[in-house]
Formats: sequence, C-alpha cells, structure tokens
Amino acid sequence: MSGGGEHDTPLANWLAIRKENDRSRIAVSFLHLNCHGFAGSDESRYQQTVTSWALAIPRFLARFVSGRTSRKVQILHDFNGIVKPGEMLLVLGRPGSGCSTMLKTLAGDTHGFHLEETRSVNYQGITYHDMHTKLKNECIYLAELDLHFPELTLGETLTFAAAARATAGNGSPGQAARISASLFSLDGSFDTKVGNTIIRGLSGGEKKRASIAEAFLCGSQLQFWDNSTRGLDSSTALRFIQLLRQSTDTLGQTVTMSIYQASEDMYQLFDKVTLLYEGRQIYFGPAESAADFFVRLGFVRPNRATTADFLSSLTHPAEHIVKEGFEHRVPRTPDEFAQVWNTSKEARRLNSEIEVFNGQHDNVDVRLLKTTYAVSLFKQIQMCLVRSFIRMRNNLAPIISGVLGQTILAIVIGSVFYNLEPTTSSFDKRAVLLYFGLILNAFSPAFEIYNVRAQRPIIEKQARYALYHPAADAVAAYISELPTKVVNSFIVNLPLYFMTNLHRAANAFFIFWTFVFVCTLAMSMFFRMLGSLSRTLEETMAPVSTLIILYIIYVGFVIPPGYMVPWLGWVRWINPVYYTYEALMVNEYDGREFPCTTIVPAGPNYTQAGMEGRVCSAVGAVPGEQTVQGGAHLALKFGYVREHLWRNLGILFAIMAVFAAIHMLATELIPARRSRGEILLFKKPSRANRAGIRRDQEAGKLASFSQDNTSDSSAIRLYKVTPQAKAKGQTTSERTQAQTSIFHWSDLSYEIKSKDTRRILNSVDGWVQPGTLTALMGVTGAGKTTLLDVLADRLTTGEASGHVLVDGKVRDQSFGRRIGYVQQEDIHMPTATVRESLEFSALLRQSNNRSDKEKLAYVDHVLELLEMTEYADAVVGVPGEGLNVEQRKRLTIAVEMAARPELLLFLDEPTSGLDSQTAWSICRLLRKLADNGQAVLCTIHQPSSQLFQMFDRLLLLGKGGNELYFGEIGPDAASLIDYFENNGASPCPRGANPAEWMVEITRNSVTETGDTIESARVNWANVWSQSPERDHVRWQLAHWKDQLSQKPDTFNIHHQAGEYATSLFKQLTVVLRRIFRNYWRDPLYLYSRFGLIICVSLANGLSFMNSPLTIQGLTNLVFSMFLVTQLFSNVNQQVIPRFTEHRALFEARERRDRSYSWVVLIASNVLIELFWQTLVSIFMFIVWYYPTGMWRNGTPDFTAAERGGLMFFLLWMFCLWITTLSHAMGAGIEHPETSVNLAVLLYWLSLTFCGVLVSPMALPGFWVFMHRVVPFTYLMNGMAVAGLMGTRITCSGAELLQIDLPRVVVDAGTTCGAYMESYVKMAGGYVANPAALEKCQFCPVSETNAILKTFGMHLEDPWRNAGLMVVYIFFNISMAFVLYWLGRRQTKKSL
Repeated sequence: MSGGGEHDTPLANWLAIRKENDRSRIAVSFLHLNCHGFAGSDESRYQQTVTSWALAIPRFLARFVSGRTSRKVQILHDFNGIVKPGEMLLVLGRPGSGCSTMLKTLAGDTHGFHLEETRSVNYQGITYHDMHTKLKNECIYLAELDLHFPELTLGETLTFAAAARATAGNGSPGQAARISASLFSLDGSFDTKVGNTIIRGLSGGEKKRASIAEAFLCGSQLQFWDNSTRGLDSSTALRFIQLLRQSTDTLGQTVTMSIYQASEDMYQLFDKVTLLYEGRQIYFGPAESAADFFVRLGFVRPNRATTADFLSSLTHPAEHIVKEGFEHRVPRTPDEFAQVWNTSKEARRLNSEIEVFNGQHDNVDVRLLKTTYAVSLFKQIQMCLVRSFIRMRNNLAPIISGVLGQTILAIVIGSVFYNLEPTTSSFDKRAVLLYFGLILNAFSPAFEIYNVRAQRPIIEKQARYALYHPAADAVAAYISELPTKVVNSFIVNLPLYFMTNLHRAANAFFIFWTFVFVCTLAMSMFFRMLGSLSRTLEETMAPVSTLIILYIIYVGFVIPPGYMVPWLGWVRWINPVYYTYEALMVNEYDGREFPCTTIVPAGPNYTQAGMEGRVCSAVGAVPGEQTVQGGAHLALKFGYVREHLWRNLGILFAIMAVFAAIHMLATELIPARRSRGEILLFKKPSRANRAGIRRDQEAGKLASFSQDNTSDSSAIRLYKVTPQAKAKGQTTSERTQAQTSIFHWSDLSYEIKSKDTRRILNSVDGWVQPGTLTALMGVTGAGKTTLLDVLADRLTTGEASGHVLVDGKVRDQSFGRRIGYVQQEDIHMPTATVRESLEFSALLRQSNNRSDKEKLAYVDHVLELLEMTEYADAVVGVPGEGLNVEQRKRLTIAVEMAARPELLLFLDEPTSGLDSQTAWSICRLLRKLADNGQAVLCTIHQPSSQLFQMFDRLLLLGKGGNELYFGEIGPDAASLIDYFENNGASPCPRGANPAEWMVEITRNSVTETGDTIESARVNWANVWSQSPERDHVRWQLAHWKDQLSQKPDTFNIHHQAGEYATSLFKQLTVVLRRIFRNYWRDPLYLYSRFGLIICVSLANGLSFMNSPLTIQGLTNLVFSMFLVTQLFSNVNQQVIPRFTEHRALFEARERRDRSYSWVVLIASNVLIELFWQTLVSIFMFIVWYYPTGMWRNGTPDFTAAERGGLMFFLLWMFCLWITTLSHAMGAGIEHPETSVNLAVLLYWLSLTFCGVLVSPMALPGFWVFMHRVVPFTYLMNGMAVAGLMGTRITCSGAELLQIDLPRVVVDAGTTCGAYMESYVKMAGGYVANPAALEKCQFCPVSETNAILKTFGMHLEDPWRNAGLMVVYIFFNISMAFVLYWLGRRQTKKSL
C-alpha cells in the first residue's frame, strides 16, 4: 500500500535508482527473546546529594565485604516474532511496556541492559555479533533526539548522509538530498541552517523531519523507528509512513516502528503488529487480525476508536471495556495476558513459522556481503574535511571573534613590552614576554575540549549509522583548523614579536614562529585528546584544570629546572610548552651580546679602575666585562643550551603524535555518557519512612524494571498508582478553587511590525466560562499559541488591539499570577521533587492572605486530584532521565493548579507528542478540573474523536489568524458538524473523526482551487463573519460587557493587589531554599568545583613547597600567587552556564507567571554562590598557603597569625570576586559562551596590568591607568605583603655576583666587606664573604621589600588592599543588577 500525492514521482525515481544497486534483503526473527537489567542497592533509588557522594566509598566497601550484588530485574519476557523483507511491524504499548527496549535490542543498541542469549535473534543466518559489527550499515535505529551539526544547512546535512552511504546511485548526493527533503516537505528549508539555541535555524518540527529524512536516506535494510512521529502533525506523520510503505515494498526493507496516537490510516499501512504490556508480549501477528483476537477474548471495541487506540487501551485497566458475561474470563494482569497469548493457536502458528525460518537460515558467511562502510577511510576523511570547512564557513563569527580577541590581546601585550632595549635590563622582561606570549598561543585551543565534547553525540549517532569512522572526523576536524591556526598565529605573533623588539632577524623570527605554531598544534591535540577521553565535561574539569596549571608551572620560567620539586618536576618531560620555551629562549638569547646596564659596585669610589673589580649585575656576567653573553645567561640561570634547539622540535612532533594516537583510539572506543533512561529517583526519606517503603517492597509493590531510554518509558518505576489513591483523588476534588468570573474578548487582533506589518490574529471573539472546557484548534501557523499569549498578557513584542476583559473589566497587573498557563514545553527545576515543585508555586503565587500551612495543604489536595501522590517525592529530572512524558505533563499542569488560579487555566498543546492513553489521561484530567468549576482554554492539535468529545466549546482559527468558528461542539460533535454542513461542507463520513474532518475541510480554504473537495473553495472566514452564529456571539459579548461591569467588582476586591503575591523577602527565602537544594542535589557540580579549586591550589602549593627565600625563590612565590588567579577561567565556565540555566527557567516560566521578581533571581543566585565559594576558599587556603611555607615569615610588627588572616581574607575575596564578576557578565548577555569569553578577556587584561608581569614603572604612560583600575593589582599587592613583606633574602650560588677585587685593593689587604661597604650603604644587598681578600660574593638584595617595590607594590597599609577587593565585589554585584535591568528586563503594554 502506498500513499498518493505530489511526491510520488521523485520518490519512485529515487527508489528505482536505489533498486538498481544489488542489496541483500534481510529478515529478522526472534525466539524466546529475554532482556534484563540490574537494580542497584537501596541507595541507587534515591537522588544523589553531596552527602551520599561522600558516603559512596564506605558503602561500596561495605557491599564488597558483605558480598551483596545488584538485583537482576527482567525487562522483556519471552518475546517471539518474525519480520520479513517487505514487511512493516507496528509496536504498540504504553510507556514502560518495553517498546524502546525491543527496538533497541533488535537494532543492537543494548546500552544499559543485557540480551540474555544473542542466538535468540536471527538476521536471516547472520549472527547478532556480525550484524552489529561487520554489517551495522544494514541496521539503523532512530531515537527521538534530533542531533545535527547546527552550522550546516539542511541540504548540506542530507547531502553528506547521501554521499557517505552512496545512496544516490548514478546521481549526485545533492540530488538525492533534494528528493529526500521534498518527500518530507522540507523544500523551503533546504538552504536553512539546522540551528540550535545560538544559531537560528529550523523549527522543532522541521528538525524532527530532518532527522527522519537523514535516516531515510541511509537506506538500511533493517530499520527501527522509535516513536519517530512525535512532534509531527497527523498528516505529516501519515505521509512519512506512506513513504516507508512504498520504500519497503520497492526495496524489500524490513521496518519495525513504534507510534503514539496512530490513526486508522496509519495503522492500515502495517503488515504486522505486536502489543506489549509491562515487558510481556501479548500479541504478535497480522495487523488486520489483532482487534478480532482481543474481541474474541471478551473485550469491547468502542465506536469511533481506532484499532491502535483499542489495542493500547487493553494495557490500561481503567480504560478497557469488558463484554457482559466475560468479567471473570478475560485476562487482567500482564502475566495473564501473556499466558493467554502464549497458549493461543496464533502464537503456536508464529512459533512454527519462526522455527522453519531459522532452520532455513542457519549461518551466513558475512565475508560474502558488503562491508560496513560504503566509502573508503580516505574518502571518509575527505568528506568530513569538506564538511568541516563548510561548518566553519557557515559560522565565521566565533572564528573571527576568537582571532580578533587574540589579536587585541597580542597588541596590548606588545604595547606593554614596547621596543625593549637590547641590554641586560631587558633580560627578565624578555623572559616574561616569551613566557606570556607562549602561554597565550599554546592555550588558545583550550576551547576545543568543549567543541569535541559538544559534537560527540552527533558523531556517535552518525557512526552508528555507519556513515564514517569517528577517527575520520577527528582527523578531518584537526586538519580543517590548520588554515585558521596559521592565520591566527601570524596575526597574533607579528605584533607580539616586532612591537617588542625581539631578535630582529629573519631566521630568528621564523624559528620563533615555527616553534610557537607547532606547540599550538601539539596543545590543540592535547585538548582534543582530553575531550575524547572524558565521558562528561563536569567530571573532567578538576583533572584537566590541574594538568593545565602544571603545564603552566613546569615551563621552566616560573620555576627554573633547578628549583623544581622532584615529585612533580617530571611533568616538564611530557609538556610541549617546556620544550618550546627552551627553544624560544635559546633563539632569542644565544649568540648575542647584551650591553650591561647595571654594574656592581657603582659609585664615585669604584670608577677609577674602570671595570676592574666590578661586574655586571645580570646572571651569567663575567667579572670585568661590560657585556653579557646571552648563551651564558641561559645556561647558568635556566640550564638551556643551543644543542637542544632542533632536538626540541622533534620532541614536539613526537608528543603530538602520541596525543593524536590516544585521541584517535578514544574517539573509536570511548563513548560519551548516555542517558540511563527515565529512572524514577526519589528524595531520600527519613528512617521511619524508609522502613515503610521497605515493607511496601517486601509486599511486592515494586514495579518491574523496564529499560526504555527514550521518553516513552520509565526504566525503573518504583511505585504504581493504586486504585485507592485514584478513588481518593476523585472524592476530594470539591476542594478545587471555584471560579465565578467570565473571561471574554472581542475584536482581538495582533500584528508584528518589521519591514512589513504582518497580522497574526484578525478580529477574534470568544469567551471562557467557569466549569467549561474550551478547545482552541487550527492548522499550523493559524496563531493558536499567539492567541493564548495575548489573552494571558505574555507577549512583549508586537501590537495587540481589541478588548480583553474579566467580568467586563480591564485586567490589572495582578492578572498574570491569577491565571494558570501550562506551556507546551515542560520546564521545571530538574533536581526538585514533584511535591517541592508544587510547593514552590503555591508559596509564591497563592494570595498572601493564606498561611503557608494552608498553601501546603492545598498542594496535597492537588497531588491527590491529579493522581500524583505515589510519585510526589520523585525527582523531576530532565527529559530522558526522571519523570516520563505523562508524569512530566501532569506536573506542568499541577504546578499551575497549585498556584490556585482564580480566573482560568490556559494550556498550550498538552497532548502533543503523547501516546493515545497518556493523551486520554491528560484530557480526562482537564475534564475533571472543568467539572469542578475550573475554566479551561486549551489548544489541541487534531485530537481523536474520543478526546474531542470531552470538550464543551470550540474556537477554530484559520490561516492568517482568522476566526472560522466559535460555539458549542455538541453531542457527537453534532452542533459543529451541522454548522459546516449547512454552510457548504461535504458531509462528515460515518465513523470519521469530526476533528480531522473539520480541519481537513478548512485547511486550504480558498487558496487551492484544484482540490477535489468542493468545500475547500469556501472562504470559511467570510462565512463565519456573516453567520448568525457570529452575530449571537457578538450580542453575548456586548451583553456581558454592559451587565457584568455593573455587578460588584469581585475580580479586584477579593484579591491582593500588586504584581507579585508575596513580599520580596518571602520570595528571596523561598527561592534561596530551592537553589540551595538544587546545588546540594547536584554533587557532580559541587564536587567538580571543590575538586577543581583544591587540586589546582594543591598542585600550585606543592610545586612551590617550602620555596627557599632566594631571589629566584621569592620570584617563584610571587608567581605562585599570580598562578592562584588561574582558577578564574575554570570557575567562571562553571558559574555562568549554571546561572544562565536558572535565568532561562525564570524567563521561560516564572517571570511570566509572576512567581518572583528578577531582583530575587539575581540576589538568590549570587548569595548561593557566595556561600559555596566561601566554603571552598577555606580548603583553598589550607592546601596552597601552608605548603609554600609563607606561614613562617612572621615578624614582630606583622605576626604570622595576622599574615595568615590577611592571606585567607584575600583568597576569600578572590573567590567571591570570581563568582560576582561571572554573574555580572551572565546577567545581561543572552548566550553563556559570549559571557564567558568577555569575562575571560577582562581576566587576561587584569593579568597583564596587575604589576607582576611588568612593573607599573615600566608600563607605557597610557597604560598606567589600567594598572590602577584592574582588581588583580590590589589582590597581588595584598597577597605579596601578607606572605613576603619584611623577610630576609639569601642569594643562591647562581645569584651571587662574583667580583674580583682590583690588584691595588688586594695589595692593600682590603677585605671584600670593606671594599663593598659604601655601595651596600647606597644600594643595599650584602656581601656573602666579607672577610675574603680576593673573590667577593655579593648578593644585590637583602630583604623582600626591595624586590616587592620593583613590582610597584604598596607596603604601608597591609589591609588596604583587602578593603579594595571588597569594593570590587560590591561593584560586580551592583553591575549584575544594572546589566540585567538594562539588557533583559521586559516591559509591555497590556490591553
């Protein structure tokens, strides 16, 4: 059977091309198929918290000692079936029945569960292992997630799939892609980017069709479609199944598909159907015989019920109808259904067919079949390379912004070190410049770790589709970055090199550039390797950040090799930056002579003898010489030699090759962490409650384990809803908020003005009365959601006109919080429980006239009413993990009900994407609410006839937002049908769904004159505007406006005025409690933060452990303080995305329903972060401060206790500064990536101008103001004063200046002390051997204060800097409020 339509010709042509390729046809049979999983310990059933993670290791050891193991739980019980080439199998079942598990098992995707016997599955003689390794291209499984590269257009995405699978035949992949796009009505979006939250692109429905088109293009012989029609309207879904039907008939493919809300037309396209019930198979056979099988058992098929709805209803005890006289004969439980099926003649016939098939197809040599991949590895790399270049071309903004940011920073650094003198005075500056410039280049690819992580799910999906090896994409992605890296390297390093007057020789520059570029490539591969080795981003942040800080420390500059501690010094041997820095230093210094600028001793007493008895103060100087050899300086201070130059280049390539090999292997072997499925996790109860739960478990109330990782199931459902709970919910509904006000609107229009004014709604009239359920329907693009938003006063753009009234009166500012609005998206705090979500809504949105006790009691009532009591303490989770689809939708409705809406309840597509039973359950719930006095207005897309009958009234919109009908639906939709038939519509066929009939006859209106339906030529908008029914509606609205406006103002008298129901303080306490729970129940986030800061600080502290108080040791300690600031970028990358998530939840739902103010959003997030940053700063202080040994540097004037207190306070303020700046950046900027990049730029500027890299005295005049502005100036100043001020310095042997006394002085018997006395008094320092008579050893510095002053540090008031850091923190907090107010606070004009 195939569907007709305009696409048949291109489809037939494409199928004909595909048929020319000789493809093996593969059937699949399964006999006694069983799958199981393992339920963990009791603790695994509860939400993880900071405490549970801390106790995880002791509990693991206890289980190991006791020998307890995980409990095996059966998922699929004894499944049998066979699907032959050219057949389509429909899999039906409720959420949790095992539909996804069955599809995944047959598709070879058994992540998270186990197939007990692989021999139970037979792919026409091909073993299970061979099918899913050597022939995985012939088997495809399409889940519900739409994973695509957002930078590619739809056409580029489909063209790549066609090329990789060589499905175009003799035609081009582009032609195949266009045909595929046209088949799914994506022609108009062919050149549109797929897009994501940042890149604007396809709509959600278009992405779903793009996913289907991509999988369809692959053309696998075995196809498993898991609820792939979710999100599609019924006509599009039907067209898709018709395409599959035609493709299956032509190419002999084997198709298995699960569908929710399958219409009768869809059902009739399938050859076979299997029905699942809680992991049991209760039917498998011809689709046309399924209903009769169960009717013979004693079940009744309702009128107008589709076959799929009837079959699915059998697995819900509350929905199936038993024939009179069969009450005690029909099966009730899943096991009883399975037993009836297994003993039936149909099952015996099926088993015989399977045994015959297995006997005929015992074993096939897969070597005789085609290989897994359609193209060679080289071709795969070539294709992926082209795709990578296209992705870069389509999204140049990040590349340009990255290059621009790097260039600006390079120019800034170049200006800071502008035109260095070629003398010994620039020795340290050149070393700092080369170090800082190298760090800037080497760590610029750090973001690639996030890129690798972000695209891994897409690459893994396409690898499962057998499009290419993941390693092929890894190679291509690396190569594609080379041109950008070359350009970026030249643009950054040219100003960095020539502005600063580094060695100006052509060979020197190109050696510099070669090493920097190769180092950048090696570090790029390093970060890619880390990205491919990690399964999640959060758990790798601490080790990755620790490796980065070690790479920065063990370069050879911060700690010269002679000062490196033995337990960490080995890091330099695997550090590409170390080898590069040595090469750069050799290239810059070796073979050059640097005139000396500072000679010791100096003064009038020492100039008579020229250079005799004097020496240059630079390390490596020769007594009596006025120049210093650069090579000698390097050898003595760093141990660098010329012979290592080109050796190091070879080592860099070798390290890069090792990183590349690990990266390639990891991409092939280590998958990203995948969802565990919708496993219900509960908040850990008290001990008393835990004992009750244990008794329930022993009584057999634990549900079975069902492993369905898509949103159609719950992988572990701990509790079932009992009939008693249902009855209780039904008998307590009289406590629901009763409503008396009538909500009505007239002449409502809405338009958006851009270049051209576009009208979305056009003169819409209607009302919603208490106790009624009104449906809002219309074709896609009719403006249904827009109408809801206008009525709910939620739109902030565009211009609305008309009248929206409550009892004849205009809405006030409290209107938003006195209604309920159930959005189409189920947006919730994932770590909250169901009960906590409702309590949050009740406490903030119910009137302040009620006590908290009353509000919480109402929450219990809502839980009972909506039959959610049994999972009230379950954690919400995220889609795919946590509540299943039905539970999540119920929660969305319950949250609005808990707010006790005083006026009405809006719902936007509450049944979209749900299975028929879940949709029935939701609509039954809405009916119950309406019957208890609730006014409900609900958009719904082509409901079944049974669902349609639940509604009292219909508002129908057509294209352009024109009203086509508003009025009663009537019994069996009689009123609606009479209206349309009386006005020229073709009669509604007997047994047809009135909702589908109505949408079909009004779909095209007068726009398509060639349609065969005569009524399609009717302009239904004109018919309605001229009808007596519309006149009656206008009369009624005018009557209410006059009459209701005269009655007492119940709308405004009996409620609290104001935009919010509670005070700001109450809002803050409730929101703070929720966010604290959110952090506490996300131990991965907190432990990664603590691990990150502690590990990095400990690595820093151990690297400088008990650093000696020499000149180099003191410099080391200053840089250790400097490296403390490296924590900023890592913590910033955690804080901003977290804050952005909370902001998105607030703006998507809680701001619109006036739960709390934006001021509370900012304040609560800042306060929570300040708390955790305060706690982590204690550990940071301990693991860094004490290993460095600075705690021993106390003096009588500045005791060790005071020093320690000041150091802790500064570290504490630094931690708070990080999070407050992050909030300031994240508050007003839409995308977290932009916020992070801007914050990092400010951080690098603070590093540059803080005085450590370049002293303020050496800064060009126009940059001095930056030194005074950046907060790190005062942080570094304060930390140096606290740790080092007033401490005595002792020079090392390499730092002592060797001075040969002049002959005349030696002959006079003058000691070194006497000879240097006048110079020491003038310049400071000390003579190490004052009694010596010939070779004097002089240390130019004797105390730390002299060195600290060279950094421009203020030493007079130790606590001044701490106070300034407090000022910066308050400035950041105030900027968070200001920037949010300027950038994101919304204002609107209400009707």
